[in-house]
Amino acid sequence: MTEYPAGSVEPYERGMEAKRGGNAAEAEELLRRAFESGHPGGAHELGFIAAERGDDREAMAWWRRAAEAGLPESAFEVGYGAERGGDLEAAERWYRRAAEGGFGGGALNLGILLEDRGDVDEAMGFFRQAWELGSDKAAFNLGRLYDDGGKGDLEAAETWYARAAERGNGGAAFNLGFVRQDKGDPVGQIRSWRQAADLGHPKAAYCLGAHFEKAGDEDAAIGWFRRSVQEAGVEQAARKLGDLYRRRGDERGARFWSEFLGGLSVYSPEFEAFASAGSAAAIQRQDVLNAAVGDGDIAFDVDERTLTAGGRTFHGMTFLGSFSHLSDTWLWAWANPHYGDDVPAVVPLAAVREHGERHAVPELAAGRLDLSGFPDPHQAATTMAIAAAALLGGNGVQSCRVNDGKGSFYFHVDDPALPEAEFDPLSATRLMTTAAEIFPTEQRRVVRGFLAHHGCRIRENEEVIDGVAPQGGQVTVAFTPDGLIKATTAGRAAH
Repeated sequence: MTEYPAGSVEPYERGMEAKRGGNAAEAEELLRRAFESGHPGGAHELGFIAAERGDDREAMAWWRRAAEAGLPESAFEVGYGAERGGDLEAAERWYRRAAEGGFGGGALNLGILLEDRGDVDEAMGFFRQAWELGSDKAAFNLGRLYDDGGKGDLEAAETWYARAAERGNGGAAFNLGFVRQDKGDPVGQIRSWRQAADLGHPKAAYCLGAHFEKAGDEDAAIGWFRRSVQEAGVEQAARKLGDLYRRRGDERGARFWSEFLGGLSVYSPEFEAFASAGSAAAIQRQDVLNAAVGDGDIAFDVDERTLTAGGRTFHGMTFLGSFSHLSDTWLWAWANPHYGDDVPAVVPLAAVREHGERHAVPELAAGRLDLSGFPDPHQAATTMAIAAAALLGGNGVQSCRVNDGKGSFYFHVDDPALPEAEFDPLSATRLMTTAAEIFPTEQRRVVRGFLAHHGCRIRENEEVIDGVAPQGGQVTVAFTPDGLIKATTAGRAAH
């Protein structure tokens, strides 16, 4: 570990703390003092501060000072700046200094420069050095060079691709599949493509879908094509899904996947089955929460998991996601780069995502959804948020406009201080009828789900579903030929 003059360490550490805290002026003063006292890291960080405010010339000047003081990370930045400016001779000199100083990025970029000008053997030497310094991209490059489009040393290519894949390089895992295919190892090929898909490679899931379709395993093909659409937005996979579902006679599924990337106008059959079962109970919980919250502005705290409205603070808040009124798209909070899945108010949302992945409900598993094909995209987003929130229990969903009305945030509340939604035969009719209008193809599931939610004893035949609540009260629902439901009630209302 490099030791710097004692008088330079303290201002450097304080300067870094100020930088992390967003106090740029104090950070610059302290880091400048650290550099002048003998700590090249001060100049290196001053380079980044200058770059962040768009002053590339000053940034390069600070990095050059730090590089000349012996900091290999700064030598890399100077080399990278020279390369972007087209001065490859200067880039090579600075990359060599960075590599000699033990900075992996310098060795990696130097290897690429050398390969581009035809010095492949020397390039491979620097790729090996970069690998030893922790670069998975260097191992990928070695695998690529040994592979040589399937005409080279496949054993060495397999070794280097495998090493890069072990460090999380999806491209290496994907290419490894082709190397193993060339070696006559179909099991290894599929294993590598699965690894590549899990590492987020945009083509891997589609290739797996095509493989299983060709092998005659339509269920597996559909699963991989769905991942390809949801995770990588591959249009060809969406077309494949439309064809496969249509071939099975599932027009609802075919329509959903054909529209997925261009703008949905319907929910998936899986979502409708999931959401309809809890829809009437969700509307009931929503009524109770709306009465408690009332009208007025909403404030929220994602760290404390609180939502404040009408002068009252509710606890157990989960940030569900946001709807853009400009693009008519829904974004789950776990996929929002401004928050992330480790924010306290987002952490509980993992249960929704996991349910979607486990039960193949694409609306719950895909980070972003284009709802522009719906007659009312905003209402479609609201329905989806309320249905999904039922997985979290609690009280219901609230939303508020943000960004000058250009978007809406959605929150779920699970506050034990709020009253429970009790069974009431009189309101049950309205709740089930409303829910059945939202999910007209799943009316029986709507009725069964609501009655089961309240612990009713259920009897059913082709024309009627009858439910008797444990506390008394009875609801009988008849299904008419024109697709409507009619309900009659008996017994007292809940107090």
